[in-house]
Amino acid sequence: MSGADALKKLIGKSSVMQRVREQISSIARSPVPVLILGETGTGKELCAEAIACLSERTPFVPVNCAAFPDGLAESELFGHERGAFTGAVRSHTGVIALADKGVLFLDELAELPSAVQAKLLRTLESGEYRPLGSTKTLRSDFRILAATSGDLDRVIASGRLRMDLLHRLGAARVPLPALRERLEDIPLVVNEFLRRYLERATSGPARVSNEACAVLMQHDWPGNLRQLRNVVEAAAAVATPEDEIGMMHVMQFLPPVAREENAGDVLPTLAEARARAELRLILEAITRAGGNRGRAAKLLRISEATLYRKLGRGRSQDRETLRRAVSQP
Repeated sequence: MSGADALKKLIGKSSVMQRVREQISSIARSPVPVLILGETGTGKELCAEAIACLSERTPFVPVNCAAFPDGLAESELFGHERGAFTGAVRSHTGVIALADKGVLFLDELAELPSAVQAKLLRTLESGEYRPLGSTKTLRSDFRILAATSGDLDRVIASGRLRMDLLHRLGAARVPLPALRERLEDIPLVVNEFLRRYLERATSGPARVSNEACAVLMQHDWPGNLRQLRNVVEAAAAVATPEDEIGMMHVMQFLPPVAREENAGDVLPTLAEARARAELRLILEAITRAGGNRGRAAKLLRISEATLYRKLGRGRSQDRETLRRAVSQP
């Protein structure tokens, strides 16, 4: 992947995302370590991948330190020799060796035990390391990128991240904005998620309605891009391939609080409320049927033709309801 293609994955026209791309471009060809900061789901690995591609170093080795098995973080990083510990029935190559000549990305760095952080620091200073159970000192020429979630000051105060390691890694920092700080980017992001979904799915809706995007732009997104992607994919799975993803398709996958906020102060008519409740039941049946409309119709004890007619009618009413709701001051 080219550096330009990697940067395109960092979607958004907001000023904060423009600054992120500019910062990545300026530090990519420098050999210094980079610390990427941001909440969970903000795209830290995408940022690291873009830096790696622009630096023209390969391979790119991404690792989630929080996923290391208990007690095996040191082995996963530095490798081990056969018999180094109970259960080590064969030699294991660590990610530091795998990243030779390339870029190593350590996500959730603060999850590493303090002793392992100290050993990592020595490797960063000298370029040398020793696998567990080995008497040989090896070398690896890699550039390190690291990331941590949440507030950095709190992570430091908790003692989970060694200050000496932080000083070594913090030569350059890239803060990634939370999605709630760039809500204007949501339509672009949503359409990209839908495009990627359609590349994997056999069929699906071709677009997302403006009303659905308006609902998504009102949500706080504590899970950031990852949460938004899950909602878009779930909505695409229950929407009819011939139509667009509508307001009700996305609202059923948002937390109840978000749905209540989107309702505004305008009460629907009795007919609208009945149609919306009916549509939710239909969408639940479609979900349980794995997206198969025929099986969903059987679950609801109606014909498939009736199912399609009710879906079409529900979407029309939902769009009108949302127009009134989002127009409130």
